[in-house]
Amino acid sequence: MTTSRPKKRGLWIDTILISSILILSAILLFLFISSKTDKDSSVANGVALAAEPELKTKASEYSGITIATIISEDPRMPYSIQYPQTDNKAFNKVIKDAVYKTRDTYLEEMEKRLQKDAKKVGNLTITFDTLQHKKNYYSFVLTTTTYKGTGYKDQTVQTFMYDNKNNKQLYLNDVIKNENNLVKLASLVQQQIINNDKLKTYANTEKLKNATKPTFANYKHFSLTESNLYIYFDGEQLSNDIKSISEIRVPLTSLNSILAKPFQLEEKTANKLVKKKQIALTFDDGPNAKVTPKVLKTLKKYDAKATFFMLGSQAMYNQKLAKKVADAGHEIGNHSFSHANLKNLSNAKIKSELTRTNQEIKNVTGKNPTLFRPPYGSVDKRVRAQTNLPCILWDVDTLDWKYRNAKSLLTMIKMYAGNGDIILMHDIHPTTAQGLDAVLAYLQKQGFEFVTVSELRK
Repeated sequence: MTTSRPKKRGLWIDTILISSILILSAILLFLFISSKTDKDSSVANGVALAAEPELKTKASEYSGITIATIISEDPRMPYSIQYPQTDNKAFNKVIKDAVYKTRDTYLEEMEKRLQKDAKKVGNLTITFDTLQHKKNYYSFVLTTTTYKGTGYKDQTVQTFMYDNKNNKQLYLNDVIKNENNLVKLASLVQQQIINNDKLKTYANTEKLKNATKPTFANYKHFSLTESNLYIYFDGEQLSNDIKSISEIRVPLTSLNSILAKPFQLEEKTANKLVKKKQIALTFDDGPNAKVTPKVLKTLKKYDAKATFFMLGSQAMYNQKLAKKVADAGHEIGNHSFSHANLKNLSNAKIKSELTRTNQEIKNVTGKNPTLFRPPYGSVDKRVRAQTNLPCILWDVDTLDWKYRNAKSLLTMIKMYAGNGDIILMHDIHPTTAQGLDAVLAYLQKQGFEFVTVSELRK
């Protein structure tokens, strides 16, 4: 009896232990299989099932406007997205929904392509520009560039207008008085297309005619600045041969009579814009020993004054040339000492960059810089606060730094330059100097007066 009881207890305990081990093994096996299935599923279905990338926000230089950023570094279908946010939740949702719809479409299409060819790599980038009309009206221009692993990069545009004072979204029919007046806008847009060397070839095609008919649907992508209304068309909207976004500029002086009252130019402003056709040519990053002298020679030929935004380091190394620019009557601006992205620097380093440049330019030319232009156009309230100089950006980027092609300089000017515009160029690229003569000849023929930025701002 004393020996049988321990044996029974041992058998009972062994049974429980064995059962527990079997149950635990089954649980572990289930978890392993589930984990592997989930992992395989996420690979098969791509980023859509992966963890949502972190949304980051930061203040912009415009009152009440913040910048939202979301970035995915997925190796096969990465994306980088920026879009604006305001104090209006409903307006924010409209923009966010549009952006996320674009992203989700890109991810779905990439997943399908990757199932056929796992080696393909796509890319999605959404950026935006903020344009301001008067004090309270903001236009947000969102540009989407999509690459799906084959073919060309597709570009599309979406625009949103916002009344920052009344916290509401605005549409073109808020800006243009009524649908009848849209006929005049359409006529002016069509005329601009005829005058555009790149687009005039397609002016009489059925596709372009349909795309520019006077309907609010055709002109829903627009922006408003102090002096111009811009209409945007997607890459292939005007022609199958056009892959990039087409931007048509219409001066407000031509539209003033059909604009709703809040957007009309004051008589004084309108008269000023009509009275003189002025344009400000600006050159960044110099002076350069090889290029700047050629630029100066061409400017002298056309009796043109320009504004040179000099780097302190370049003024220091090319002192005689910097003085020559100033002595020729051109305006000198501060472009920092080392061409750093000032938004990434501390206040002390920003001040050092600007103060040192001011000193170098004053020592060399005998004159203090009159303006300030941040490298890359990268500026915010904190950067602006480090100098008393007016911060000057630009209206037209000729992209001479990108194309490095003398002929493309004139093409960009013909497409985008207008009355009262500040033109961005660089006196460090030989191709800019080569193409400058044709640019000045064209602008002079169009009746433009070449003035410095400060003269333009008077």
